[in-house]
Amino acid sequence: MSDTGDTHGDADCERGYGRLPTIAVVGYPNAGKSTLVNRLSGTRSTVVHETPGVTRDRKAVEAEWNGRRFVLIDTGGFDVADRSQLARAIREQVGWAIGEADAVLFVVDAKAGPLPGDHEIAQLVRRSRLPVLLVANKIDDPRKGDLAAQFYELGLDEPLPVSAIHGIGIGELLDGILEILPESHHIAGPESGEQPIPGAIVGRPNAGKSSLLNAIAGEKRVIVSEVPGTTRDAIDTIVESSQGLFRFVDTAGMRKAAKVSGVEYYSYLRSLDSLERAHVAIVVMDATMGVGELDITICSEAAKRGCATVIALNKWDAAKLDIDDLRGYVRRKVRQQPLVVPVSAVTGQGLDRLLAVVADLESRYTAHIPTAELNRALAAANELRSLPSKGGRRLKTYFIAQFQTAPPRFAVDVNDRSLITRDYGFFVENQLRARFLLDGVPVIIDFKEN
Repeated sequence: MSDTGDTHGDADCERGYGRLPTIAVVGYPNAGKSTLVNRLSGTRSTVVHETPGVTRDRKAVEAEWNGRRFVLIDTGGFDVADRSQLARAIREQVGWAIGEADAVLFVVDAKAGPLPGDHEIAQLVRRSRLPVLLVANKIDDPRKGDLAAQFYELGLDEPLPVSAIHGIGIGELLDGILEILPESHHIAGPESGEQPIPGAIVGRPNAGKSSLLNAIAGEKRVIVSEVPGTTRDAIDTIVESSQGLFRFVDTAGMRKAAKVSGVEYYSYLRSLDSLERAHVAIVVMDATMGVGELDITICSEAAKRGCATVIALNKWDAAKLDIDDLRGYVRRKVRQQPLVVPVSAVTGQGLDRLLAVVADLESRYTAHIPTAELNRALAAANELRSLPSKGGRRLKTYFIAQFQTAPPRFAVDVNDRSLITRDYGFFVENQLRARFLLDGVPVIIDFKEN
């Protein structure tokens, strides 16, 4: 929420590369942390559902209040009593979020009252020695603000009564955040002002997307589990390497839309939204399972949303595939003809190559091809085959020019649009792709009558 009316999406300025103060938002499962983050940022950046435990990884979202910007790190519910592997991983993520933060928002459920888990979290927060705001959420009736008083027993400062759903007390909370935050400061990171390449990591459930992101980032930024569907939100991670600066989004595993429901449906929508924000989609496929129709469908979803694509064939260290056969299959099945890069999140094989391909795709995705070169390419293409005709009238092409980048889009002036066949459109697209090395890049062509 902003008093200027601006809203901000997912932050590309986490503490490791940030310029903004960072706040870790922590609390017991189902205390309303994600709803509060959405309310404070004026976005719907995090998945919110009545089922406890929806948020699992840590997610950075930018917010602004009274002209000051900061980053909120939404975290999974911290439950010491839960001994499962997933719960341990969530607690680890919460610890890392606090370790990266300048301050903490500790969110408690005022309707439920102080829980044993709240006392455990209070101890964790105190040990951090960071400034803390205790937020008593779910006080939907302002007349019941005294419910917040029961949390004095946690031994922290005065609890602030709020309702994230209804927006009650949010202005006071934002004022409190500004009081405990340090002034905006630059933290060690890229100095050149270079903008990160926006990428999305997508694929079927359990293809190894989170493991791949962790391997690229060199740390456990997202939770990895053998249980399919562990990732439910879209998590932004900044990666700096010799190949460039990247912002990758790890997304929930994508199934066919007809087969998802409940929390999984909202996660699926987040994955599609991540593709809308990305320039390059890394489509992760499991090399031990081969390439299936769902993998091809995910490539098509990325292309439909204007993304350049590269296929990361993960778990290559354990695969028994013929890479040349697989590349031929992909070229026949996927219109954009993306490159296929064998990788292993376990051994690190192919990761440098993968990042180099992403950086190259970005340069071609955002490049403008000179008009003279385009017209020479179109003339050469038309010499290779007869132009379509109908009723004694033959298609003529007069001129081609690029009028958009990211993705590249071209306009071709013709004498009669009704003479354009689907086959000829694909032919011109493929000729441009081959001539200007646009494999994996969407090529959009508009035929216009002169």
